[in-house]
Amino acid sequence: MKNFAEQINKKFTKKQIVTSSVILGVLVVGGVTAGVVTHNNNVHAQQVAQKAKVEADKKAKAKQLAKEKEIAQEKEVAQLLETASKNPSDATIKAAKEAISKLTDETVKAKDTNQLKTIEGRLVLIKAAQTALKDYQAHATDSNKQKVAQNAINAIKDKNDEKVKADLQKAFDASNKQAQEAAKAEQAKASQQSSAKSNQSASSNDSTQSNTTASNNTSDGTSNQASSNGGTSNGYAQNSQGNQNYQGNTNTGGNTQSNPNTGGNSQGGGNSNAGSGGSTNNNNNNSTPTPTPQPSVKYAGVVYVDGAVKYRQVFNSEPEAASWANTMYQQECLNNWTSNISWATQAI
Repeated sequence: MKNFAEQINKKFTKKQIVTSSVILGVLVVGGVTAGVVTHNNNVHAQQVAQKAKVEADKKAKAKQLAKEKEIAQEKEVAQLLETASKNPSDATIKAAKEAISKLTDETVKAKDTNQLKTIEGRLVLIKAAQTALKDYQAHATDSNKQKVAQNAINAIKDKNDEKVKADLQKAFDASNKQAQEAAKAEQAKASQQSSAKSNQSASSNDSTQSNTTASNNTSDGTSNQASSNGGTSNGYAQNSQGNQNYQGNTNTGGNTQSNPNTGGNSQGGGNSNAGSGGSTNNNNNNSTPTPTPQPSVKYAGVVYVDGAVKYRQVFNSEPEAASWANTMYQQECLNNWTSNISWATQAI
C-alpha cells in the first residue's frame, strides 16, 4: 500500500492529489447518502404496505362482522314474520317492523316489508270481522247488522287465519240461533195475544147479543091494568053489561102498540061500549149493563236518525211493527249512511 502511495506521489502532483482526494471524498459521501436514502425508502415502503395490510384486514374483518350481523338480523326477521303470520296482532307486527328497519340489504328489506304488509292486511280483515260480530251480538234482531257480520267473516280467506275464522263463525252462529229463537218466541207471544183479543172480542159480541135478546124478551111482557068496573082477565076490562073490551098494551122497547077497540056491543037499549085504553110495561129489572171494553195493545215501529224520530207507524202486532221499522231502517241506511240510524218497537 505504501509502495502504491509512493508510486502515486511520484506520478501525480500535489494539486492533483488534493483534487483526487476531494473527488474521492465526494464519491464516498454520495455513495453513503444514496445508501441511506434507499434504505429509508425501503423502510417507508414496508411501513406503508404493513399499514395498508392492517387497514385491509380491519376492513375485511368489519365486513365479515357486518355480514354475520346481517345474517343474524335476517334470521330474527324471519322468525318474527313467522310469529306474526301465525298470530297477527299489533304487537307481533310491530316487532317484525322494527327488526326489518335494521336490515341493510335493500333487496331483502323490500321482500320482508311486502310480506309484512300482507300480514297487516290480514289483521285488518280480522279486526273488521270482530267489530262487526260484536255489533251484531249487541243487536241480534237487526238483519242488516247480521249481513254485515257474516260478510266480514267471509272476507277472511288466508289459510293461516282458518282457526280465527272458525271461531268467529261459531260465535256468529250462536248469536244467530239465539236471535231466531227470540224471534219465534216473540211471534208466538204476539199470536197468543192476537188470539186472546179475538176471543175476547167474540165473547164481548156474544154477551151483547145475549143481552139484546133478553131485553127484547123482557119487552114482550105486558102489565095488566084493572078497569074501574071491577074484575080483570088477561088484559080485558069487563063492563057492567058483561061485555069485554081489549085494553092496549105498550112494551118497554119503545114500541107502543095501541089496539083501539071501537066495537060497539049493543044490548037492549042500544048501549054502545068503546074501549080505547092501553097499558104500559115499565119493567126495568131485567136490563143488563153494557160490558166495559177491554183495552187493546198496539205497537208502533219507530226509526231514529241522529237521535230524532224520523219514521213512525202503528200496527196491531209487534212483528208487523218490527218488520216495517227494519225495512225503513235499511232504506234510510242506504240513502243516509253518514248518520247514526237505529230502530225500535214501542207498545202503545
